[in-house]
Amino acid sequence: MTENQALPRVSVVVCTYNDEAFIGECVEALLNQSYPKSLLELIVVDDGSTDGTPGILASYAPAVRCLRQRNRGPSAARNLGILHAGGRYVCFTDADCRAAPDWVERLVSAHRRLASSRCCAVGGRQLGHPDDPPFAQRLDRFLAAVGFIADYVKPQGRRRRVGHNPSCNASYLRHVLLEAGGFREGMFPGEDVDLDRRLADSGCTCWFAPDAVVCHHRPTNWAGALRMLLSYGRASADNVGIHGFFRAIQLVPATTAAALGAVIWMLLAGKAVWLSAAVLSGALGLGALAVRSRIGLFRTAAFAGAAVLLFSAAFWVRMAANRFRPPFDMRRSLDPLAPKRSDTHEC
Repeated sequence: MTENQALPRVSVVVCTYNDEAFIGECVEALLNQSYPKSLLELIVVDDGSTDGTPGILASYAPAVRCLRQRNRGPSAARNLGILHAGGRYVCFTDADCRAAPDWVERLVSAHRRLASSRCCAVGGRQLGHPDDPPFAQRLDRFLAAVGFIADYVKPQGRRRRVGHNPSCNASYLRHVLLEAGGFREGMFPGEDVDLDRRLADSGCTCWFAPDAVVCHHRPTNWAGALRMLLSYGRASADNVGIHGFFRAIQLVPATTAAALGAVIWMLLAGKAVWLSAAVLSGALGLGALAVRSRIGLFRTAAFAGAAVLLFSAAFWVRMAANRFRPPFDMRRSLDPLAPKRSDTHEC
């Protein structure tokens, strides 16, 4: 048996929507992986793009299999890719990511090493894209600095068991994805958090492999960053509504509300000493975060203030809205993933 014959077949699934600025670089990186090309399948699902994305994808045929559907969101697009995938493992990255040349190889190696530990999911490290403008690079450093609570950008560290890997750099056993029902359709973002939680409930383990790397573009201005923070707050509320509290970041809204309430009480009650102590504690924490992020105290304070307030506000508004009108199927577990009648077609 040759070395290639001993390796499993792998499918890489990328979903895209109006990503003409990034999809070419993403596909080029995936076509130049060190993993044997005869064992690597690349599927891009176009979620109804209206820009130049379809034309760019057409230029990569037949090396890339392109599926097109009406705009139904990333979860539905990834599920379509899973159903069409032929690999033992399915790897996911985003259209605005550039995978390192050995990305697939590293993920597969981790899966094989961890096969005896009920491992069904392995994710890797995401770095900010080196070509991003300064604002995006500063935002990336802030996200890395708060990774200890946000669990989005993880430090390099060692291979370890984790509760979640973002879908911009994640891989799964295909049969496990099918049994779990895939990604929750209609949910975005946070659909990857939900999937990993359902897999954990079934007894599977999720692992982090720091040597499997992708570079991820970040929002390039405040408008994009604020939209991201609001969406993360809503997603966190959705996951709490489905699974209850199970992540540290989900405690941020309650902690923020308690802190604001305490400050207001101290102001009204004239507790100047207590208020001074609270301000000093906050300043020390902010200073420590500035050291971690290396973007300066003022920028750290701006990002942290926006993150805490917008994330928390979006969380509470969404929690209230979900009580009256859930935005999608919020059952804790889903039916196995199966083909559906749709308007899907090959690009």
